[in-house]
Amino acid sequence: MRTRAQPDRKLWRWYVVLLIANELDLVFTYLGLSRGTFLEANPLVRPYLYTWWPFVMKLAPLAGLALAIAVVVRRGQHLHPRTLTAIRLAAVIYGGILLLHVLTLLRAA
Repeated sequence: MRTRAQPDRKLWRWYVVLLIANELDLVFTYLGLSRGTFLEANPLVRPYLYTWWPFVMKLAPLAGLALAIAVVVRRGQHLHPRTLTAIRLAAVIYGGILLLHVLTLLRAA
């Protein structure tokens, strides 16, 4: 029998995967920029690229997502499947972005 904690753990695990993927995206972006392999595509980030703002721009939405997950966990089971699906989808999208970063860096090496 499933306990209430199992879906909660899944949400938080996928959140951690998404958090790590987001930060790796930032690391690979800076690595590609330093090698001259990448150009920053986001026009909102470009002027602030070598400041703390890109980190803050990544961290703020993830902090908001953590708060939303806490609310979902508190409110009940009926919200878990949709929230879990959305977080998994975001993690898969960032996984694809990371794959593109790695392939681009390897091709340029």
